[in-house]
Amino acid sequence: MFPFGQSPFKKQLESFTGGMNPKDVDKYVQQVVSSALGKSFPDFMQNNEFFQQSLQKQKPFSPMEESTSRLESHIFETHDECIVQVNIPDKSMMSTLKFSHTPYSFVIENRGKEPFKEEIKFPCSVSRKGTKAIYRNGTLEVKFAKYQNLPVTDIHILDYD
Repeated sequence: MFPFGQSPFKKQLESFTGGMNPKDVDKYVQQVVSSALGKSFPDFMQNNEFFQQSLQKQKPFSPMEESTSRLESHIFETHDECIVQVNIPDKSMMSTLKFSHTPYSFVIENRGKEPFKEEIKFPCSVSRKGTKAIYRNGTLEVKFAKYQNLPVTDIHILDYD
């Protein structure tokens, strides 16, 4: 191993970089980009519809934007199950609600005076069987067993040598 700071390539590296300053490199890149695009790149991004749309889609997620949902819900994932908690403060509302699920989402439908349908996406796939639900203190808690038997397919690799 070479002693610290001693490299046989140190002189070659210094001559290659020629004592470049990072600010000079940045200025050079800006000049190349602006000559290729006709104007500076940040101005191009601001005035281009494609970049404006992509920047709007990259806004950080905020729960206030999340939903026009009528029911507040939370979803948790443990090692063996996926748990959905839905706040339903009025117990009489339970008789008008219908609950169902697919391996990928939990569906709540209201068949009462104000019909609506909500779909809550699971963070993992869940099994068809083993679902347990309980309603207490204004909260419906539904526990779904995770789907553990994922199909595995062998891949055969041919040797062309």
